[in-house]
Amino acid sequence: MKYPANSKYTMLMTSLPSHKKDLFDEKQLPLSRIQLDKRLSLLELQDAADLLKIEELLHWSQIKKDIDQLFVNQTIESIKTINNQFIKNIIIWRLELRIILAALRMRNLGQKTPPAKKIFGFDYWYFIMTKNWHLADFGLSKQLPWLPEANELLIANKPMKLERLLFSVVWEHYHRQSFGHYFNFEAVVIYVLRWDIVSRWSGNNKEMAVKRFNDLLDKQLLKIEL
Repeated sequence: MKYPANSKYTMLMTSLPSHKKDLFDEKQLPLSRIQLDKRLSLLELQDAADLLKIEELLHWSQIKKDIDQLFVNQTIESIKTINNQFIKNIIIWRLELRIILAALRMRNLGQKTPPAKKIFGFDYWYFIMTKNWHLADFGLSKQLPWLPEANELLIANKPMKLERLLFSVVWEHYHRQSFGHYFNFEAVVIYVLRWDIVSRWSGNNKEMAVKRFNDLLDKQLLKIEL
């Protein structure tokens, strides 16, 4: 049976288990990737293609710490091929987040001046960070209240706590962006991006549990009797 696009997307969204408001209340994935992909088969072809581009750009496990001119150029070119402005804004926001974090890392590694403007990709951020490179928060704490804590965690070399903070920042941003989008393609995109964060967070918890277990074995603090 063929459904109008709005009816299909209403059916798709109502078939998806809801995410919890607080990311850290999510103890496991609401559904598997196989189950999610089955539901996503209802997407229109163009929407499915756009979702694939978004996931390729924003999938958490694909995000590296550093950025370069090639990455920025490729991301901007990908953005140009997407017609949906809402989706473009989501990608741009994540790119800006990465640019700011990259700048923090560069400075904390001892770089005395900001890198070339072309690396940043956006005039607005380059102007502010160049002017305030010497400030711990680049003068952006009012706009980005999480930035001072991120800087402190970078200096303290606490990557797991930093990642938790970033998970929370992105999760809350997606939650705010979901307002007014309940049964359309934008709602689907937000759902999938939040699903990815839960997947990564729950995976981190498992990795951390295994590491703790192995540490106990190494220190002979945990004995296993057969």
